[in-house]
Amino acid sequence: MLTENKLTLYFVRHGETQYNVERRMQGFCDSPLTEKGILQAKSVGKGLSDIEFIAAYASDSQRVLDTAKFAIGDRDIPLNPDARLKEMNFGVLEALLEDEIPTLYGDALEKLFSLDINACAPEGETYAQLFARTEQAINEIVEKHAQDGGNILIFSHGVTIGNYIIQVTNSKEFKVHDNCSVSVVNFVDGKPYVEKIGDTSFREKGSKLLKANS
Repeated sequence: MLTENKLTLYFVRHGETQYNVERRMQGFCDSPLTEKGILQAKSVGKGLSDIEFIAAYASDSQRVLDTAKFAIGDRDIPLNPDARLKEMNFGVLEALLEDEIPTLYGDALEKLFSLDINACAPEGETYAQLFARTEQAINEIVEKHAQDGGNILIFSHGVTIGNYIIQVTNSKEFKVHDNCSVSVVNFVDGKPYVEKIGDTSFREKGSKLLKANS
């Protein structure tokens, strides 16, 4: 009888972007990585360099693909884009400054971040819809690699990663996922076990190593 080996997923949020700095809503819309964001991506990659990864998957948003490429560097890790790993669709709030939303759309932001599974921005998607597509993508990744086991990189977004972890753990508490923080989920016999949430230690370790080698 065949048995599954442990599969470990390392979820990495993208590096800092121009919209992050400007405090604009950034879901399906996109903006480039800042110099700091590029350094964060290189740092988290360096911090994860002593772990062997058999594959990497990423949202098809350019900020995430760029983060993945800077993090992977010259390592021979195949990168697979997947639109289902994109950030939540913030509808009419996309690209708006957070400070201007109350004037334009009242308490839309408070309702969105209430963590109600059915909450959404006007014309956006709900947390339930976000989880459905994220889970579908991750389940396929797990099914593909479960038999051999190993470590997988998944580059995505703060709300997407946070919402996935909340749903699989039945938690009611959202932890902020800093740029290039890492969340680790182990799959044993197809069941997820969360090991780390929004951990910045890999990025910080890599930053120190890069400075030491410069």
